[in-house]
Amino acid sequence: MKRLKFWIGTAGLLTAFALQASPAFATWPSIEIALWDPHFAKQDRQDKEYLKVLEHAEKNEFAEALPLTEKLIKERPNKGTPLILKSLLLYELGRYREAHQTLLRGRGIQPRHPAIHYANCEVYRMLGVVDLSKRGCGIAVNQHQKLPEAHYEYALTLAANGEMNEANLELELAAELDPKSPVYPHERGMNHFYLNDLPAAEKAFLKAIEIDPKHLDALYQLGYLYAVRGELEKSQSYLERLYEMRTNHPKVESARKLIEMIKTDRVDELPKTVIPHQYHMSRSRSLYQSGEYGLALFEIQTAARLNPKDKPTQEILVGLASLLLRLELTEISIETMMANIDSDPILQAKSYQEMGDLYALRGNMKGARKFYQKAMELGDPDNLAKTSLSELPPNDHSIPNALDPDELFFLPAEALNRRGELFSHYGMHKRALAVYSMVLRMAPNHLMAKLNTAATHYNTGEYGRAISMLEKISMNHPNHEYILSHHVLLAKCYAQKGDEPQMVRNLQFVRENKPELLPSLREDPAFTKYRHLALFR
Repeated sequence: MKRLKFWIGTAGLLTAFALQASPAFATWPSIEIALWDPHFAKQDRQDKEYLKVLEHAEKNEFAEALPLTEKLIKERPNKGTPLILKSLLLYELGRYREAHQTLLRGRGIQPRHPAIHYANCEVYRMLGVVDLSKRGCGIAVNQHQKLPEAHYEYALTLAANGEMNEANLELELAAELDPKSPVYPHERGMNHFYLNDLPAAEKAFLKAIEIDPKHLDALYQLGYLYAVRGELEKSQSYLERLYEMRTNHPKVESARKLIEMIKTDRVDELPKTVIPHQYHMSRSRSLYQSGEYGLALFEIQTAARLNPKDKPTQEILVGLASLLLRLELTEISIETMMANIDSDPILQAKSYQEMGDLYALRGNMKGARKFYQKAMELGDPDNLAKTSLSELPPNDHSIPNALDPDELFFLPAEALNRRGELFSHYGMHKRALAVYSMVLRMAPNHLMAKLNTAATHYNTGEYGRAISMLEKISMNHPNHEYILSHHVLLAKCYAQKGDEPQMVRNLQFVRENKPELLPSLREDPAFTKYRHLALFR
């Protein structure tokens, strides 16, 4: 994790000036993708409710369209289209994990819907699942060969995977289908730049500006390209043209800095060629810093594949995959790293520790013990193996419901919280508390991490600490969705402390809100001394 922190805070000249990642333009799909062909569903493309959703989406009013889909989902529970439209909206709003979960529901109802694979292409890319994104993109292109947005989305996935020539072929097809869009030639220029083909990049950027003279990204990239080639007057003319627009766009400030470098004769500091592995490393870092964690994971996988013997890259891949609870990817990445990197006892120990965690989280305690013991033999640099072995259950466990193989986390805090829940499930409470502490450092107001911390303190007999945390939560979140369980846990804590009035106060809340729960609580061991109370009758 130390390596990951260092990587996150490092600045790179390549990212700062050359191939800057710009947000892709909105690719809300056309009606041919979003709604069924009349052959399959005669009314879909005439349905006023569906068309109202599309009307908002085409204006980039995604938040306004979302309640419309939620209403349709309730009214049409047997239709997949409302769910799929909602998934596409959630994607545009950057809520990728929810988009994925909603897409799975829609896919379960209508697996042949024309938007399924298009959505797979987009959502899995943003979640960092390389194979499924490529597969979805490929099928979407075959289904919608005459729709430019399908080719464009495929190009984005191919580019993130370092397949720039293939991406350019898709962009050329998109440009043939939609010759008035400057986006496709601009993206081709970026890919040619990656391939160190500056003449082709120049031609593509000029094409983008021909279509749209105010295309800020293409203006900037031309300015950079001419600066690298030493054509400083030409470079400055494009950069000043961009800077004079004074729009709220990141390239405007970049143009100002580049103009300053030209004027102070520091152009030689600019990177003149792109090294693919470093490019994807820089992209991953930039994306992580901007909160695009899944795409950062995608890019670091590409960097690691291009340079499997680079130790820092492989460490980052393992760290980020582990951080997002991608167990299979973490395991594969550890095995790849250990096969390609020379003997390093500290790295080996950390790798065995991580493998131990993987096996423990899956319920394979025998396998986990083997790896933890190997980490101990190599010095156990973080003392996690020792802690883990002291808490590890003696026998294997069935995999808990909390570990859903279809669930993909996008936010590190959510993934870490689930990791803590899994450790708690196996009685590994010290490990769980350490993980919850990490969550709360990342997201101090993370409600579930706070409740989970309190529950873990209860399970370890630290009733006072659990009470303190739960009472604070009551003050800050008096009506949260788990408030009933919250009061039950508080009642149990006070019962264990022998504080009958406070126990009764919390049980009164239960009686007022869900009285049928009290008979089962009467049998809870925490309330053994109080079963005689009238409250339980």
